[in-house]
Amino acid sequence: MAKLTALEVFNAVTRNCGEAVASDLANLVGLQLVIWDKIIEATQDISTDGNTKLQFLEATGLIPMVTGQYQYEISALTAGSDLMNEDRESFHSIDNGDILKYRTQQEWIEDYPSGIASTSIGYPSKFTKYGGYFIFNNCAGADQNGKNITFKYWKLPSYYSVSAPTGTGDIPEPFDRTCLVALATLKVLLYLGSDEAQYYKVQVFGNGGDIEGSLDKMKRIYSSPILKARVKYVF
Repeated sequence: MAKLTALEVFNAVTRNCGEAVASDLANLVGLQLVIWDKIIEATQDISTDGNTKLQFLEATGLIPMVTGQYQYEISALTAGSDLMNEDRESFHSIDNGDILKYRTQQEWIEDYPSGIASTSIGYPSKFTKYGGYFIFNNCAGADQNGKNITFKYWKLPSYYSVSAPTGTGDIPEPFDRTCLVALATLKVLLYLGSDEAQYYKVQVFGNGGDIEGSLDKMKRIYSSPILKARVKYVF
């Protein structure tokens, strides 16, 4: 099976709610707008759960270093501007192979109370994240200019658009049907005060017993491995 398109997702939820299907998404009105909003909400709920990192949102980021700079705006990155969460254990310099150590803001201030001096030049060994920037502990010099820091991250989800009815999303099949459509349907039926919402609640979240919900099943199959922080033992 192929992924559902935006129009197919909309019409699947619409049918579940006993409404007439649409031929396009250009002129939604009334309850149709509620259905569309609930599809977007469901996509966000599934994709941005703080307790789960999903494989289908994994991506590789790249930070090209520039002479004289030590901080890089995330939204301006060619690879990484759609960052939602970064894997802080994965930052490393491609050229010298060094792995960068993440420092919290409190640790960073303790390490560099006066900030990063312009005379501190070289490959970075530490980094932090603040105010939409990745910040390194060294400015790039001429030897580092154009060299890259790479990292792994989880990207923001791609949302369906009414202007792209044939577009697809990130959620893989069949979970676009069994999880996304069901969750959006649940939200609409709750909005309408319908007792049928209970059926879709069990489909998405299970019954706490012998029926596993589609959301837990998707997380079990598609959750990214949990990586432990690097530990250095001193004897």
